[in-house]
Amino acid sequence: MAESSYSVIEKKISDLAEMVIALKKEKASLAAQLEKKEAEVKDLTREFAELTKERNSIRDKVETVLARIESIEL
Repeated sequence: MAESSYSVIEKKISDLAEMVIALKKEKASLAAQLEKKEAEVKDLTREFAELTKERNSIRDKVETVLARIESIEL
């Protein structure tokens, strides 16, 4: 009976060790995914800033053209 108890304990320890290994792999995978997503966010933030700058530039040009049109006496 004592041998049976040791076998059960040994099995549980083995299962826990396997679970720890699996969790470490999952953690590493999730860390890599997080790093990739953070890089994507950085790229998208940069792109958003560039597009905002471009939009403002275009708006200024359109406002300049509209002001010139309004200043023309018909």
